[in-house]
Amino acid sequence: MLGVDDRLITPSTMKWVKIGLVAGLASIPATILLYYVLGLAVDAAYEGSNLLRQWFWVLAGLVLLKAALAWTFRTGQFRASGQAKINVRDQIYQQVVKLGPGILGKRRTGEIANTATEGVEYLDYYFSVYFVQVWVAIAIPIFLCAAIFWIDWVVGLWMLAGVPLTPLFVGSSARGFRRISAQNEEVKNRNSAQYLDSIQGMTTLKMFNAAERRGREMEQGNEVQRRTTMKLLLVAQSQFVFLELGFALFSTAVAMGVALYRYSGGHVTPGEAVAVVLLSLEFSRTLLLIGEFFFAGALGREVAAKVIEFLNEKAPITSSGNARPGKSTGKAVRIELRNVSFTYPNADRPAVEDLSMTIEPNETVALIGRSGSGKTTVTNLLLRTLEPQSGEILFDGVPEKDLTLDWIREQIALVPQDPFLFYGTIADNLLIAKADATEAELIAATRAAELYDFIRATPDGFATKVGDQGVALSGGQAQRLAIARALLKNAPIVILDEPTSQIDVETEALLNRALERLTQNKTVLLIAHRLSTIEQADRIIVMEGGRLAESGTREELLARGGIYASMIRTKREMEARPPQPAPAAGMA
Repeated sequence: MLGVDDRLITPSTMKWVKIGLVAGLASIPATILLYYVLGLAVDAAYEGSNLLRQWFWVLAGLVLLKAALAWTFRTGQFRASGQAKINVRDQIYQQVVKLGPGILGKRRTGEIANTATEGVEYLDYYFSVYFVQVWVAIAIPIFLCAAIFWIDWVVGLWMLAGVPLTPLFVGSSARGFRRISAQNEEVKNRNSAQYLDSIQGMTTLKMFNAAERRGREMEQGNEVQRRTTMKLLLVAQSQFVFLELGFALFSTAVAMGVALYRYSGGHVTPGEAVAVVLLSLEFSRTLLLIGEFFFAGALGREVAAKVIEFLNEKAPITSSGNARPGKSTGKAVRIELRNVSFTYPNADRPAVEDLSMTIEPNETVALIGRSGSGKTTVTNLLLRTLEPQSGEILFDGVPEKDLTLDWIREQIALVPQDPFLFYGTIADNLLIAKADATEAELIAATRAAELYDFIRATPDGFATKVGDQGVALSGGQAQRLAIARALLKNAPIVILDEPTSQIDVETEALLNRALERLTQNKTVLLIAHRLSTIEQADRIIVMEGGRLAESGTREELLARGGIYASMIRTKREMEARPPQPAPAAGMA
């Protein structure tokens, strides 16, 4: 309908669109009949009789019918817009889930959030003003011209002559308006993302005394948005003045003048002249309606286009038609990567290239390498937030494409380097791993994660608020909470993304004890940046430029004298180097 993507319209939305459309169309003949009866009453009064007394209930019924149809028309419009907004927000969230962190990590969160919140609000205008009224606005001139032609064909011709002028005028400015509205939407999304970044990074901005500079940048962005908004208002107001003071008044004046001229010549009765003038007012209302729904439609179309562009992005993962859950034995799982390659969109080189590796059940494998060597990409490939462009990944010998996403993710517990904690309580964040966990299970998990003593010492216990992104907890407490979540999940595969890289030695000892409990009888992939963490691994895999460069035990790699041995030598040299004295005050 109207070329709108089907994903923006639910059956419930379409139901209310149809209700509003039927009510809007039905109100046109009701209005024509009401004005025609009033014209008959004028003719009767001119001849000395009182038709109003005889037809009072007919007129009252027509007025009530017109009011009821108008109410239904508006209700249909806004119910349709409400359903559409809910549907679009759901679709955006589902698309976010489909794309996953592997792709969304390349986008600005604020832009997506702004499109899903403030941007979607413009769809209200699209469905409540444009979607239905465009058909009503097309139908009104047809009905009115037919009615006026039936009363007097001369007046009908005069009225018909002015009808094409409004869409021609509106259409002539459409291209410029769309360009400005598209620019305005882009600026708003950019400013919203900038604002969100500034709030989340306020500590960093203050630490570098960059808050004021950032504020000036945001002021400049707001000024650009103000100018584009004023351009939109200028076009809108010029259209409004031209349509209301120009076409609307002109069409009414022409109808009145021609009707009076025809009356003076005896071609129409007084009542018919009155009916023609009243119907001409409906013409002017249509002219204003065309301008109104054009601007509402233009704004809504820009948002709809951005939503469709986002929904059209291909999810980075697919499953075969016969995907099924694997065998859940609760035992450690064998993982195998065979000639796996992956390249991010618009990247110059593969992030992972022709990678083959195996992790046996109950084995801990450390995956190390310089920054950008592909370690994080391997994690996302295993979690199926990314999909290999060539090669395959197998779990206990079954290709991942033949396994359901839910089953694969049930088998993996992830402890990231920077765990994300949702706003809420400690219990809320633990229950993400197991929604039906009992208090006894929460206690057991947090005790094993070396976190229970802290929880017991707080006044609110498990109801303690963690703050936005866990700011109320220390880094070590947040890591132990992430470990507790993984313990609560009790998955046979554990991926550790250097969970001890940003904590002190004392806290690291607590975390290592918790990690030992977490990884017992599990298949473990340890993404290591800190060489001291590697010592707990059974085997080490070194990546370089997205490829497997070395593999073996710690002793084997040291004896080989390759990349790993070079990293160890560099570490020892830095530890043996005497600390440099701090520069004297006033010296560069």
